[in-house]
Amino acid sequence: MNLLSSLGKRAGALAAALVMTSMAHAQQDILIGYHGPMTGPASWVGLGGRDGALLAIDEINAAGGVNGRKIKMISYDDGAKPSEAEAVSKKMIESDKVFAILGGGVSNVGIVVGEEAHRAKVPYMNGTAASPKIMDIQSRWIFSGATIDIRDISQNEVIFIGEYLKAKKVAVMNATDEFSQTLANDVIKGIKEKYGVDVTTQQKYNPGDTDFSSQLLAVKQTNPDHVLLFGLYVEAARAIRQARELGIRTPFMGDTSMMNSGLLTVAGPAAEGLTVEYVPLYFNGNKAKDMVEFEARYKKKFPSYPVDRPNYVDVYNYGTMYALAEGMKRAGPNMTQKGLVEALETLKEFKASDSWPNAVHIIQPLSFNEAHNGNRRLSFHRVANGTFQPIADFKPPVPTTKFPANATLKW
Repeated sequence: MNLLSSLGKRAGALAAALVMTSMAHAQQDILIGYHGPMTGPASWVGLGGRDGALLAIDEINAAGGVNGRKIKMISYDDGAKPSEAEAVSKKMIESDKVFAILGGGVSNVGIVVGEEAHRAKVPYMNGTAASPKIMDIQSRWIFSGATIDIRDISQNEVIFIGEYLKAKKVAVMNATDEFSQTLANDVIKGIKEKYGVDVTTQQKYNPGDTDFSSQLLAVKQTNPDHVLLFGLYVEAARAIRQARELGIRTPFMGDTSMMNSGLLTVAGPAAEGLTVEYVPLYFNGNKAKDMVEFEARYKKKFPSYPVDRPNYVDVYNYGTMYALAEGMKRAGPNMTQKGLVEALETLKEFKASDSWPNAVHIIQPLSFNEAHNGNRRLSFHRVANGTFQPIADFKPPVPTTKFPANATLKW
């Protein structure tokens, strides 16, 4: 009898301890790690991605958090360098023991962080990078949020060049980073094979370059119908301005990285006629109610914001952070990392404003498909009268091709 009584007391104590542990766990902050370049020529990407996420986290926590728990984010500068990314990944995973990672980096870094997250079985939400090599890791632990895969960007750009611009001869200028090089090569291949477009020259430059005269003079000699430009907006703005100074009047077409108010400031009137692709729903200054509200909140939280902010990266990670929080909420108060993955996979046409009282809807609705790509939509805009205007008479198709083809994601 005494033995049974003793066992009963021990069982009761164990049950009570488990309840206390569960309650303590439910009250703990949810720690997520963030990486992005916060110094160097791509710092506007990392800082923008960080600040957009922080604004969303403030709103989420103000509304009571996720199942009663607050979100806390620690941020690291990856310098846009794969070697730095590996060290940052290991610090977040092994030392900080983050529950999940939010990416605000460039493509070559996102690949490294994705591989480390897969090995450690930590959920990784890529908010900004577009390299197909990230999703080609084929991991259940990796998701792509508001950003869009290069393969979807290139498919739309190829169709636009061939069917809307009806270009016959184009020159190409691209930066040598992972994103720009991959996108340029994909577009070149596509326009040649599908529309027979003649690519007169492909000129390259390095991120951070300031003088593009040699590349532009080589372009000018080939007399193209259009110049296709691939790279970040800072270099693009300088290249476009220098092109006009050299007497090049050929229209330029840029990529998704260039729709930024900073480009308009640096390039000035030289930007008139520039065509770009854009992924979020609205650009800065749009009078849509949600965008007006977002910019007001952003300026209140970051009163000393620079001229190129908020930009599309701030918008990306504002919306992507809400998607990550929605997955956490659906995973329940006792969520596990695997449970978070499974919950994120249920998001279909997710709009933050439908689920969160403080959220505004400024990114494309997110639906994680079998390859974990959350968004495959974009639009085209052209600079007119000093601002980006939507090209209303071209509606890009939403790609349906599965990337990677016939792949099964692995735990």
